[in-house]
Amino acid sequence: MKVTKIRIGGRMFILDPQQDLDQLRAEITAAATSGANFVYFTTAGGVAVSALVTPYLPVRISVIDSETATPAEQVAQSIDDPPFATGTQFDG
Repeated sequence: MKVTKIRIGGRMFILDPQQDLDQLRAEITAAATSGANFVYFTTAGGVAVSALVTPYLPVRISVIDSETATPAEQVAQSIDDPPFATGTQFDG
């Protein structure tokens, strides 16, 4: 099973498996190149999220195959992409 995570600024979300990644990437790119715009996606828990994307906001998408990843790879992934915001104010 593939798990897709998106980190926008300091917040990390696990995406709905049905999320169209190519479309989401295109929307993020368009928002960043236009100056700013909202991008919409759904989390694995069914929460609809709208995030304001700007050219100055870091966005990272990572996909991991949780069935084939070794425990060491899963640990490395969690270190590279911690499940919490670092260096930012926690907003709940």
